[in-house]
Amino acid sequence: MKKVIKGWEHIPGIHCGSAALRDVAGFYGLPLSEPMCFGLGGGLGFFYLIDNEISPTRNIHLRGPDMEPNFFSLFSDKKEWMFEKDNEKALQTVLDYLDRDIPVLIQTDIFYLDYYNSGTHFPGHILVVSGYDSGKEEIYLSDTGFNGLQAVSFKNFKKSRSAKIKPYPLSNNWFDVSRLNTEADLQILIPRAIKTNALNMLAGVTSPRGVSGVERILELSKDIVNWKGVEDWKWCFRYSYQVIQKRGTCGAGFRWMYRDFLNEAKDYYDFEFTEQIAIKMDHIGNEWFELSEFFKKISEQDSPDSFLTHSSQRLFNIYNLEKNFYTEIVSNL
Repeated sequence: MKKVIKGWEHIPGIHCGSAALRDVAGFYGLPLSEPMCFGLGGGLGFFYLIDNEISPTRNIHLRGPDMEPNFFSLFSDKKEWMFEKDNEKALQTVLDYLDRDIPVLIQTDIFYLDYYNSGTHFPGHILVVSGYDSGKEEIYLSDTGFNGLQAVSFKNFKKSRSAKIKPYPLSNNWFDVSRLNTEADLQILIPRAIKTNALNMLAGVTSPRGVSGVERILELSKDIVNWKGVEDWKWCFRYSYQVIQKRGTCGAGFRWMYRDFLNEAKDYYDFEFTEQIAIKMDHIGNEWFELSEFFKKISEQDSPDSFLTHSSQRLFNIYNLEKNFYTEIVSNL
C-alpha cells in the first residue's frame, strides 16, 4: 500500500532544516519564506570541536541547535526532539503519523540515504517524512534541494536514523507537527526570535553537539595557530571551507540567510533598526565568505605555517563583529 500525506508539497530549498520548516509551515497554511523560517527558529550558531576520533579532528559548525523545535514552538505547543532506542518502534511511530496525514521531522545520516550515493557520514541532516509504501518497504522523504519525494528502503531509513557517528550520534531523533497557529502575530514573534538568538549566542547554548556561542569563535581564533601540528590539517581547513560556504549554508555560514531574514523582518518590526542590523549581518557574512576562501587556499598548500597568524586575526575580527552585533540587539530589543 502506498501512502503520501494528502495535499503535501515539497519546494526545493537551500538548507535542510529551514527547507523542512518552510514545507511544513506551507502545508498548514503558513506561507513563510525559507529565510523567515530560519530566523524565527534562531538558526545562527557556532560550534568548535576538537576530537582526534572524528574526521576532521577540528570540526566547526555554524548553525545553532534546536532551530526546528524552536520554530514550531512559536506556532504550536512546545516542541522538543524526541528519541527512541528501538528502531522498529521508531519506524512504526512514523508510519502511524503518516496514516493520519501528519508530517514528521527526523534527523538522519546521509551516508545511508540511497539517493545521495555518499561515501561520507554526515549525521544531523534534517528531513520531513512525507509518505511510504508498505509493499515495497520504502519511505518517502522531502529533502532540501531535491525535486519531488525521495525513496529510501525501510532498512536504510532505520540505519540513517540510528547511526552512532561522532560528533552527533543519532537515536531516531524526531518530532511530529500536527497543527500550527496561522494567526500568530509576526510583529511580536520576529523581535522575540531575534533577541533570543542574540542572547543564546552571547550566553552559549549546550547541546548534544557541544556548546554553541560567539565565544567558540574566540576559542577557534586562539587555537587555530596550533593546527600546524595536526596530522589532518589539510582536511581541517578544507572541511571548514566547505562548512562555511558549500554545505547548504547560503554561502557564508548561514549569515547571509539571516541577513535575508532581517531584510524581510523590517517590514514587520522597526524598519530602520532592522535594516541597520541587516547591513551589519551582510558585512559579517562577507567576512565569513572571505575567510572560507582563505581556508580553501590554505588547504592547497604544502604547509599552513605562514597562514595561521592571519587566520587567527581574521577570526578574532569576526568574533568582535558578531559579539558587537548580538550585544547591540540585546541592548535595543
